[in-house]
Amino acid sequence: MNDPLESRRLAPECPVLIFDIPKQIQKELDVWVNESKKFKNSPLAALKAHENVGYLAMDGKPHNSYQCSISPHLVDSSFWLAWVLRLTTKYWGMEKDNRQFKLRKWDGHFDGYDIWTNFAYQGDDNPTHNHAGFLSGVIYYKNHTHPTIFDEYGCAYEGLDGTMVMFPSQVLHHVEPQTVNKERITLAFNISLHGPDKREDAVFN
Repeated sequence: MNDPLESRRLAPECPVLIFDIPKQIQKELDVWVNESKKFKNSPLAALKAHENVGYLAMDGKPHNSYQCSISPHLVDSSFWLAWVLRLTTKYWGMEKDNRQFKLRKWDGHFDGYDIWTNFAYQGDDNPTHNHAGFLSGVIYYKNHTHPTIFDEYGCAYEGLDGTMVMFPSQVLHHVEPQTVNKERITLAFNISLHGPDKREDAVFN
């Protein structure tokens, strides 16, 4: 069995780590994505949508992209959460700091955790942005090797299905317009740092 905490670095100067998602956790993601599809395909889809992206509007007119949060009860009972927090501690924690990492709460949002599913289609893009929190991640569920580009470092990750990247939340990144006529599905999340040492910069151990 491969070490589930093993990582590889995207590029020598790029603060992005790549992880292979264990098969049992991939099965959890299947459940999460199926729930998100149920929300996306509902006439009430706009009620569950993130506020910062296009979605199916209340008037019923479809927009291409859609984002919705993962239900907290699915996250709380998952191996995924334990795995990600162990990864975070291994690669970004420091024993002397007494650091405590948690999946970030999305301030002001009823769905609780700052983890969501992204659905994108031909022509959709995601302009340059960064995230709130200390660390952030992207899970490539059905990506068609459509790369995530990390602007400041001049590197890109093709986004192989069944992999995940993690990086400091302040790192700027974007996704170019999608050229293939297929549904693209990724998940994204943010990790927050608690405790006495709440530094803003995330560096590898």
